[in-house]
Amino acid sequence: MKRFKVTVLAALAGIILVTVPRASSQPPAGGPPAPGTFNMRGNAVPFDFNDNEGFTSLFDGKTLNGWAGHPQLWSVKDGAMYIHPSCEHPTGTTYMYWTGGEATDFVLKYELKGNQNVNGGMQFRSYLTADANASGKFPPRPARGPAGGAGRGPGGAAGAGRGPGGGRGRGPACENPGTPPSREELAPWDMFGPQADFDANNNFSGMFYEQGGRAIIALPGHALLAEKGRVQDLGTIADKETMQSWFHKDDYNQFMIVAKGPTTSIFMNGHLITVLTDNDPTYFRPGGKLGPEVESTGEYWVRNIYLKKL
Repeated sequence: MKRFKVTVLAALAGIILVTVPRASSQPPAGGPPAPGTFNMRGNAVPFDFNDNEGFTSLFDGKTLNGWAGHPQLWSVKDGAMYIHPSCEHPTGTTYMYWTGGEATDFVLKYELKGNQNVNGGMQFRSYLTADANASGKFPPRPARGPAGGAGRGPGGAAGAGRGPGGGRGRGPACENPGTPPSREELAPWDMFGPQADFDANNNFSGMFYEQGGRAIIALPGHALLAEKGRVQDLGTIADKETMQSWFHKDDYNQFMIVAKGPTTSIFMNGHLITVLTDNDPTYFRPGGKLGPEVESTGEYWVRNIYLKKL
């Protein structure tokens, strides 16, 4: 299949994607258009990740006010939400969610850093599994036995018998492995729903992952169309080597999620990584809660979280 350019993918998805900066050989006569305007030359205003006009800050960088998560696991360090799962002190799969409401169509920006084998991501349009009144819940999945599975259900390693590291990126064994919190202890913060994935070794970063639903739909770097019972790969956005060159290992990576109707676009460091147009009524969620998730072993920081509702 021919390789798609970002502009072609935007047309296929039926949305206007946020434009990333690119070089221009010569400005058009009369100069660039004023911000917020458009002319037939197609001179879109370059997107500035650090421009927060129209965005609401969700995290003050000093406290966890406005957020809910296990109080013994999450803290604030160096201006970021911080958690450190380790073999000696495992956390299982655990979440922090924004208590300020739910988001439907939006742009969400944040910076995320992890090291060692830590794995996680940012949930969005998700629901608390402990909320009996949550709408749009996923259908129950068949039991997969004590070994758990790719779906990383509520509590993850805490109750699925996958060891103290938990998750896809589990770390090495240690001399004094700890016992992770029980599923019951972690249950108040468990979420099901879409996630923009992240891992410190960049195997899954920018992937559309679905907690409690379809799990790994496709690895990062693809444009996807989901219909009832199937997902089609429309084309490759970037190969593994290219995405690796965009990744900032052991440093902060800038992520952005643009969700408009059934289409979600996930960007990393100014590059489009994944587009999914989800027309599967069984799993598409038009809105819900958002917040970071983590598992496996390694330090994990999330900062500069900004939301713009569309």
